[in-house]
Amino acid sequence: MLNYLSPAEIIAHPGLRLVLVQGMPSPWGQAAKTMFEFKRLDYVVAPWLTGDANQEIVDWAHADNAPVVAWQKEPPLNRWLDILFLAERLAPTRPLVPADVHDRALMIGLAHEICGEYGIGWNRRLQMFAPMIDSGKAPPGIQLMGHKYRYSKEDAQRAGERTAAQLRLLANQLRIQQARGVDYFVGDMLSALDIYWTCFCNLIAPLPKAQCPIPDDWRPMFVATDPQIADALDPILLAHRDRIFTAHFPNPMEL
Repeated sequence: MLNYLSPAEIIAHPGLRLVLVQGMPSPWGQAAKTMFEFKRLDYVVAPWLTGDANQEIVDWAHADNAPVVAWQKEPPLNRWLDILFLAERLAPTRPLVPADVHDRALMIGLAHEICGEYGIGWNRRLQMFAPMIDSGKAPPGIQLMGHKYRYSKEDAQRAGERTAAQLRLLANQLRIQQARGVDYFVGDMLSALDIYWTCFCNLIAPLPKAQCPIPDDWRPMFVATDPQIADALDPILLAHRDRIFTAHFPNPMEL
């Protein structure tokens, strides 16, 4: 289990610090944590509490969401690509970004379709918010998240179509790789893209409770029921998620 420290303790810590959403498999945070662990980097962690203002962290990091990552006296980071390149800089001998320029560009582009604006994570968040926001009874925390993701009913309605297209893109890439005898998304070895997909798949078809202990009240929100998404969720994607999880993640996930 994670040993969560207080915000004050990690702010004062001289090394690598993470702020993770506590108790939930937030894919951006779980990906950052897994990459640092793959690179054998020591870190301390503080909780981002769902529904709380988390004001001490906000004041320090100048960010109102998690994950937050900070190294020594450098400014805290909270964008997925910045966090990835910090990890690469701190432990370049265990790379998660391909050295080949074509593979690197392909990996970052595909990762954006998972992690970035209007990527899988963004689209699924819109779908999660939709019932509460459209009812006019969304709690303040969901209203704030909706504002952050620029929620609109039109975008929420298009989220399934966008996600389905992204899933088909990823499945096709795996087929190309497997046809050449490689079990990773890009290049010839594990990359950040494999880790991102394993984490973000929990927003579509979560791992079983024994592996990903999402609170029971929240688990239904993480299951994508949109028929467009269900149709596009190729078994090759789930098999890849399971393979990467088994090889590179703690079991169960540490939330």
